Amino acid sequence: MDSNGLADPYVKLHLLPGASKSNKLRTKTLKTTLNPVWNETLVYHGINDDEMSRKTLR
Repeated sequence: MDSNGLADPYVKLHLLPGASKSNKLRTKTLKTTLNPVWNETLVYHGINDDEMSRKTLR
């Protein structure tokens, strides 16, 4: 929170296990809000259904 009482929130998503950049995504930053609502679709490329069943979203 800033000194004016607002924040610039965003969300980071990680697929675990894995440390590559393709396993990390981030939403857009919503400026000056304490009640953010994201309406975004984030897509992980290069990951098949078999791999998805072995991974955890954090």
